[in-house]
Amino acid sequence: MQIKPQKQWQIRSKLWLEVNGHPVIGEGRMAMLEAIDRHGSIVQASRETGIAYRKIRGAIREMESILGRSMVRAYRGGKYQGGANLTVEARELMDSYTKLAESLQAEMNTRFEEFFG
Repeated sequence: MQIKPQKQWQIRSKLWLEVNGHPVIGEGRMAMLEAIDRHGSIVQASRETGIAYRKIRGAIREMESILGRSMVRAYRGGKYQGGANLTVEARELMDSYTKLAESLQAEMNTRFEEFFG
């Protein structure tokens, strides 16, 4: 018996990368890093994503510890002098993750059509 999918059916999955069982990057951390990049601020990234400031800082520290590389450079300084910037390593990780996710989604779409199309 072949099941014909409804037109609104889509295939979805979650992708994250980990090292020795410790998560490094996935959709949530990507959103966090993208927001930091857009706003130049961890506080503003927290407001946009709804992720607590302390959780973002903890995730950044965890990523940096696992990878042995700096991901975000944060600058203290109050209302006008503080901020945060992504490192080259963070941008490279984000770029590779995005390319992998897009490639896997395309492959899943092809496989979905083979089995359900």
